[in-house]
Amino acid sequence: MEKHDLAEYVRILARGKNASRNMTLDEAHFTMSNMLKGNYRPEQLGAIFMLMRVLEEDANEIAGFSKAIGEYFPDDMAVDLIWPSYAGKRRQPFWCLLSALLLSEMGYKILFHATTSHTDGRIYLHEVFEEFGLTQLESADYIGKNNLAYLPCSLLNVQLQDWLLLKSVLGVRSPINTVLKTITTADVPSVQGVFHPNYKATHCSAAQLLGHNALVIKGEGGEFEVNPERKCVAAYTFGTESGEIILPNDRSHFSDKVKGISPQHLLDYWRGDLESEYAFQAVLKTAALALCAIQKSSDYDAAFDACQKAWNERNKVIL
Repeated sequence: MEKHDLAEYVRILARGKNASRNMTLDEAHFTMSNMLKGNYRPEQLGAIFMLMRVLEEDANEIAGFSKAIGEYFPDDMAVDLIWPSYAGKRRQPFWCLLSALLLSEMGYKILFHATTSHTDGRIYLHEVFEEFGLTQLESADYIGKNNLAYLPCSLLNVQLQDWLLLKSVLGVRSPINTVLKTITTADVPSVQGVFHPNYKATHCSAAQLLGHNALVIKGEGGEFEVNPERKCVAAYTFGTESGEIILPNDRSHFSDKVKGISPQHLLDYWRGDLESEYAFQAVLKTAALALCAIQKSSDYDAAFDACQKAWNERNKVIL
């Protein structure tokens, strides 16, 4: 049998305790590029994903995979911010959607790329977009006519959604869950939410390797959304500048935090029919950090003031 193109790349990860190593950025890019084209055996896919998990995927591998997937974006998307959404919500509603809606009212074009449902007990962003009749794209060729839109990752490459479902087969999440949160292009900044804080450094290092602008937080439920009951440390890389924006929490519990994940809470809060300090801080702090990413600036106070002004002047019947 003729040796497969990816055989050597599986071997890099699988040579044993002392000889195995992580892939370089170029090796990872080659591997993912081939897999996206369907040039792999299923045994290789499982082996690569699980061996990377055992070795713990590093920034070069994340960057290489991210670069390969990012090449499926159109050359000119005419957007100001890319916002990945892959974790879903199971405790609180998608307050971050209101953050994005606020920024879109401020004139910024926001593109979400995300997964469809894959875990019981969670609500996913496409369900909220459907509930409110917001724009869900049917093609990866984003023209930019809408200030707020949702792109299923399957429209970039149909296999991406299938690979997210492999947890039910492999028993654990694969590196694709991490990689998809990093997908953007060199021209468009992104915001990224992680569940495990140590992944922030990996995400930022991958962005630096690719020359991307990114802002990363440990978000509520793993989404890019500030939890106002916890201190938020946002790690950013904007061009040659990198650092942290620290948002202290002024209390550890909000008694007015809503219960449940219903989109109705979002509608009520946007329209002013619901009062909640938790929601206010979640929406405004998340929007301000996203605005920092758009502007490639660490001036959080100025961003928050701009978002608060826009919030007070928002169109309450837009939803």
